[in-house]
Amino acid sequence: MAILIIGATGNIGRNLVGTLLESRQQLLLGVREPEQARDIWQFRAHYIPFDFRAPETFEPALSQVERCFFIAPHDNPVPSVKLFLQHARHLKQLTFSSGRTTGGVEGKPLNTIEKMIWESFIPATILRPGWFMQNFTGWIGDDIRGERKIVLPAGGSKTAFIDVRDIAEVAALTLIHGGHTGHTYELVSDEAFDHYQVAGMISRAIGEQVDYLPLDPMDYIKRMMKKGWPRDIAEHTVELYRLVMEGLEAETTPDVEEILGRKPRRLGDFIEEHKEAFK
Repeated sequence: MAILIIGATGNIGRNLVGTLLESRQQLLLGVREPEQARDIWQFRAHYIPFDFRAPETFEPALSQVERCFFIAPHDNPVPSVKLFLQHARHLKQLTFSSGRTTGGVEGKPLNTIEKMIWESFIPATILRPGWFMQNFTGWIGDDIRGERKIVLPAGGSKTAFIDVRDIAEVAALTLIHGGHTGHTYELVSDEAFDHYQVAGMISRAIGEQVDYLPLDPMDYIKRMMKKGWPRDIAEHTVELYRLVMEGLEAETTPDVEEILGRKPRRLGDFIEEHKEAFK
């Protein structure tokens, strides 16, 4: 049977779909707008409407598969995921992309969802990826390209970043091969850097000075709201960086190497590979 991918158009999802297509897996992509998603993958996968805000889409999607990858919705995720899991009890493999630190924080939605998964007794694997390297070419990259600055409320704390492609490869293995059920994997690289170091790495790669400007949380919220961010998104981002400031994202783990049988991708290599994206 096919593998259901929920979140196929997101950062992890796109890379996961590509990895699974290379492995010739039959895929069913659960997306809000199938016609729009079809423009991404053309006719290499099947599409079905899926929306965590529309419980009537759960059963039609899940009934066609035995394996599933999903990420939680951003808004009030616990009630909808609880209902989703009730429809997923027949699955032989469920892979959930949680969060590296928030997944382990008591009372946080991702931690609650992790507990619900284990309590459901569905054969499952939980992935806790750290901060994406791709953020530097994405939303953080806007400041790098426009102002030659990295502006974040991260202080001088270090982060063990992760390439989304490594997350996708790990997720693909949990869906294709056995041996990962019951495990929680912390997915980060084997190096950690503060943002002063990251700015230096980007500066050397592009031959132009990039500076890191650590902001006070309130100043960061004001800055991002001026850029058009909703206040709740800015506040949520500050909360995530508070965990960075506490050093909770600095520790490296061997999980990627043990699963993939190779070293995780390095930030320096990622920056060099994508240096044109900073110009």
